[in-house]
Amino acid sequence: MDLTAHYVSDDSDVLRKMVNPAVNLCLWRRPIQTSVAQELSVLQATDLPDFRHRTTLATFDDDLINLFNTQGLDPDGFVRLRSDLHLLITMFSRINHGQNIRFRLLTTDENDCKRFHLDRQNLRLMCTYQGPGTEWIPDNQVNREALSTCASNASILLHGQPCQFETFWVGLTRGDPANVGTGLVHRSPTIEDTGQIRALFCLDC
Repeated sequence: MDLTAHYVSDDSDVLRKMVNPAVNLCLWRRPIQTSVAQELSVLQATDLPDFRHRTTLATFDDDLINLFNTQGLDPDGFVRLRSDLHLLITMFSRINHGQNIRFRLLTTDENDCKRFHLDRQNLRLMCTYQGPGTEWIPDNQVNREALSTCASNASILLHGQPCQFETFWVGLTRGDPANVGTGLVHRSPTIEDTGQIRALFCLDC
């Protein structure tokens, strides 16, 4: 089955459409939350290195507190961020029934995954809290044969320009754990040497 459909909405209920196996992206276009952005504005690129950790809804806030403490950051300085992250994992848990969740939180001024690719997870929730968001390609713009042969980005993108998540938008994407060539094709934006700091949060299952 081709997993090619995507839904975009200003309503958070759009994320629930991922229960349909023919959907590979549900995108919640939510507005910037100024109070959360202000908390994040004090972070430097190296303050939250690429941290990945298994978690549950019950332990998630403690896991965040431990992460901030380990990095020498005061968790009480990020109360609004922590509350928003808890909202996202609550939504994610309702969709995947709380199974095998791993979270990723980082700040960076370097490039991450520059190549268009498919994730090997079943589902991934992504939110860029600061800096440019994830780029993605609708299925009618993807050359999946070029993707499968590790061809160049220019060969994978058939025409036009990729779409891109905006800051604070929440994307729920379907991956390709069986390596059969379906799922959402995407990449990280290029930010190296631009002076931008990107703050990214992911949940995987």
